[in-house]
Amino acid sequence: MRYGATTRLSPERALEKAKEYFGRLELAIEEQSSAHVHFKGANGFVQIKVETVNGTELDIETKGFDLQVKEFLQRIG
Repeated sequence: MRYGATTRLSPERALEKAKEYFGRLELAIEEQSSAHVHFKGANGFVQIKVETVNGTELDIETKGFDLQVKEFLQRIG
């Protein structure tokens, strides 16, 4: 599933928050850069890309973690 959102957080802070949140779910960081982070776990993955256009835009793709992604988006909204 794919999700999109805009936040007032900077791209760096949005990715930090993602690492904190998804790290608690014991998802391992498979790949990361200043514009994205990819988490992988036994039950699926979460990939987050950030871009600055009008604020910080997040493009999130997931398999197996839809509820957690929705909760994360509510927290950083």
